[in-house]
Amino acid sequence: MGVCFTREGQFMQHVKILKLAVAAFILGLGALASARVSAQDVIAVADGNKWDGQWHFDATVYGWVPFLYTTVNVPEIAGGGTQTIETQPSQYLKYVKMGALLDGAIQKGDWGLWTDFVFLNLGTTVTHTRMIGLPGGLDPGLAVDRQIDAAVRAAIWTIAPTYTVVHNDVGNLDVMVGLRYSSFRVSLAYDFSLVSPPVPNVLGGGFWPTRDSTDGLIGVKGKLNLSSDGKWFMPYLVDFGDGNKNWQWEAFLGAGYHFHWGEITLGVRNLTYRASDNQVVFNKLRFTGPILGATFHF
Repeated sequence: MGVCFTREGQFMQHVKILKLAVAAFILGLGALASARVSAQDVIAVADGNKWDGQWHFDATVYGWVPFLYTTVNVPEIAGGGTQTIETQPSQYLKYVKMGALLDGAIQKGDWGLWTDFVFLNLGTTVTHTRMIGLPGGLDPGLAVDRQIDAAVRAAIWTIAPTYTVVHNDVGNLDVMVGLRYSSFRVSLAYDFSLVSPPVPNVLGGGFWPTRDSTDGLIGVKGKLNLSSDGKWFMPYLVDFGDGNKNWQWEAFLGAGYHFHWGEITLGVRNLTYRASDNQVVFNKLRFTGPILGATFHF
């Protein structure tokens, strides 16, 4: 099922989201800056003091099962406008052929480097054989073999240097400026074979539209401590990106717990792409869903 949106309604929706994000950022920065900052006040959590001037490395593996919201441009002959289609995880998980979800960070003092990689490859093959009778009911009949291969591939790689603006017993706030590379490909291939001796007749074809983009981004990320011992915390991330083909925004909010080896985090992540040109079928693509990750400190 689909829901129609006007372009004006979509624009106002993004403006409201942007205003809320800016307000949350200002409030968070004010809360952090107003906290008492001194070495003895910094809580010694399980991952240690990352601002001790030494090298610190984090590696995260996580699972993310988002709902997919695809907004397509409807041709003028069909009424024009846009239509949004929702795809639930139960509808695509069985078609996953390969996937990788990795996150990593390096930090020394206030400076660091953060990266995130998402790869998903969905695919399915449908085969069917049909017998066509010959004139006069002669046997054997002709066998027609049909095979259809459909696949969707998505690769998203983000890399950004970070700088810690504030860190104290309330939490920390890092600003980042970097790049996000995105590649989306949809493929459909068909093959029809007429098994007729002595040589089979084969007819096939397909299409493989691909959309690649590299966009600049700016954002903030960090953690807020939820307990006096610093073991419970709330991680957050917000970033905005723009390029010559599309613009996007990402947000993550969750809850986590520190262990001696690292931490476990559960939250919700949203990643939205909006095409900035009118030459594509896809107008907007949004991934929203729960995320569970384990981070190891080195």
